[in-house]
Amino acid sequence: MNNFKYIFFDLDGTLIDTVPLILDSFNYTFIHHFGETRPEEETISYIGMPLINHLKDLYPGHEEELAKTYREYNEKRHDRCIGIFIGIFETIKILYEKGIIMGVVTSKRRELALRGLKLFNLDKFFEFVNGSEDSKKHKPDGDPLIVAMNKIGVTNKDEVLYVGDSPLDILCAKNAGVRSAAVAWTYSPRQDLEKVQPDLFIECPADLLKYV
Repeated sequence: MNNFKYIFFDLDGTLIDTVPLILDSFNYTFIHHFGETRPEEETISYIGMPLINHLKDLYPGHEEELAKTYREYNEKRHDRCIGIFIGIFETIKILYEKGIIMGVVTSKRRELALRGLKLFNLDKFFEFVNGSEDSKKHKPDGDPLIVAMNKIGVTNKDEVLYVGDSPLDILCAKNAGVRSAAVAWTYSPRQDLEKVQPDLFIECPADLLKYV
């Protein structure tokens, strides 16, 4: 495996633990509007997709009002209801000190992504944060990563690793022509990740240090 010079990360479920809040926010939204919840495994399978696309897929024609409810509920609870995964801060700091160029490529809005990173003092380590508004197409399309690579002038895709927690992340990497790493602390079923064949499985954050 190559010694990577660039490591890009997904955010939710990869760097910071926002998934319980995401599930709670969707449950609140669906109960508020329709008096129902949806299966947890279904919601998890959509994580990594922009919010509006997720809602449009489930309730076409209602996505804007649902997104408004979701965002109001989610953002009100955001700072007190998310955490950072064990070992992430230490590993990101070491990678930064080694001169690895890092960025965040997420389907979340950039403003909220930055808010989450700043809560845990992670923002200073990343060259950029690309949110849902930074690309025309979204995961599993490779466009979010292609936009990110163009932004910082990557000339050799073999030097890039994308780290994520969902099949959408792995497919995004494949479609962009870069290597992928799936994390073991994911909420996605491991068998779903194995089906899309990531190049690496990272059992803990420090495992990344083997590849730089």
